[in-house]
Amino acid sequence: MNILFNKYNIFSLSGSLAQCLFALLLALSVKPVYAGMDLQDAIRTAFKGNYGYLQVLDKVKKSDMSLDIARSVFRTHFNASLRSDAVVGAEIGQQYRMSLSRKLTDGSRVEAGVYASQFDTSALSEFRVQYTRPLFSDPERSGVLALNKAESDKKHSLRVSEVGAEELTARVIQAWYRAYQSEQGIAVQQTALETADRLVAAVKAKYANDLASGFDVEQAELNSAHSRQTVKDSEALLQNDLDKLKILLGLDPENEVDFNFSLLVDQRVSTKPEEIEALQQMALNHRLEIIAMKERRDFALKRMNIINKRVGPPVDLSIHYALVGQGGSLSDSFEVDDQRIGLGLNVSTDFALATEKNKARLAVLEYEQTVRSYRHLTDTVKTEIRSAVRQMSRYEEKSILAQRTVVLGEKRFVLAKKRYDDGQIDVIELLESQRDLAQLKQSSLTAIIDLQLARLNLDLISGQLRDKWQLPQANQM
Repeated sequence: MNILFNKYNIFSLSGSLAQCLFALLLALSVKPVYAGMDLQDAIRTAFKGNYGYLQVLDKVKKSDMSLDIARSVFRTHFNASLRSDAVVGAEIGQQYRMSLSRKLTDGSRVEAGVYASQFDTSALSEFRVQYTRPLFSDPERSGVLALNKAESDKKHSLRVSEVGAEELTARVIQAWYRAYQSEQGIAVQQTALETADRLVAAVKAKYANDLASGFDVEQAELNSAHSRQTVKDSEALLQNDLDKLKILLGLDPENEVDFNFSLLVDQRVSTKPEEIEALQQMALNHRLEIIAMKERRDFALKRMNIINKRVGPPVDLSIHYALVGQGGSLSDSFEVDDQRIGLGLNVSTDFALATEKNKARLAVLEYEQTVRSYRHLTDTVKTEIRSAVRQMSRYEEKSILAQRTVVLGEKRFVLAKKRYDDGQIDVIELLESQRDLAQLKQSSLTAIIDLQLARLNLDLISGQLRDKWQLPQANQM
């Protein structure tokens, strides 16, 4: 204890233990770091943590539950009931019922059960088998159409989740590129700041030799201050872009993430105007939301035809066979005393078919709505394709011009260096040429990113994103 504690220093072993504890506390206080995250990792992270996409996956789970409920209609069900203190005449007794029932896909129903009643002086038991069949087969009334609808809804929700995964992928790439662009912009602005500071020093040197005025010095210092402010603005813009990217990935914006920013490699020939029709047809064949809308239209047509074919109200015919026993007690009634066969008829009283007519009109209206929605969606997609092709063509031209401008700027900078070495220009002109070249490279990078995003958008709306871009898929998570 004397080694560790004394009146002068808590830790006496050269402070090593204190240093270890301080390092441990510092490590615990540091927020978790995601090291070396590239674009592929970012997309996988988004599939696991993006709020909107997880909401879509919850809808898929709900559709699975709805489908299971629809299927349960055609499963065997067990029913049991006990009713006591039932007054029959002047006697009080109990009634029992246990049965198994199953609904078939044609709308018919099979039921088998034991029914018993016991009173003060008598008891009755009955084992009954009953078969009920609708006179007019109807998939909607039988529950088959509801099952088909549930299966269709599940497929639709799965396609919606796939569409959501594609859109999320595109959003991650867009946010990734914007953050990368901001990061590169900081490097350019820092280069411009260094150049501005060197220009200030050069102008002051000229001023000391009476080769520049005080106004030139003030202007150079003002330019340096503007460059420094631009660097701060660029850093703030990068932090905003990084926060947006983290939220998109489902990460805590407070956590530090080491992003390895880079561009995707996509070497493909440009899309020519004559390919627009092929891209439009490809979109109609591959866009998942178009496929889902087409299925909804077909289902609405099927339901409309079913309802319009109805010729009358629902009529159910039933036949049953029963073994009956009677006795003074419940145990005595289990002996069979009689056999009975019965027929049943259940008819709706809606002979005017008011309900059915309303259902028919509603079915026609729903079908017309889906037809309009499908037509509107296809027209919208075709318009999006034409607009995306025009946009990509413009960005290709801008990218080519930007690259040519960079080449020319590099030649101008090489020439400026040579002229500086030959004493034809001073250092100020050389630094200005270097600054201009850095800005041209930043403009070229912006043009390249805009072109990449235009290609990404075209592949997304034409349904080619999954096939052309080697990216993680949501169903592989």
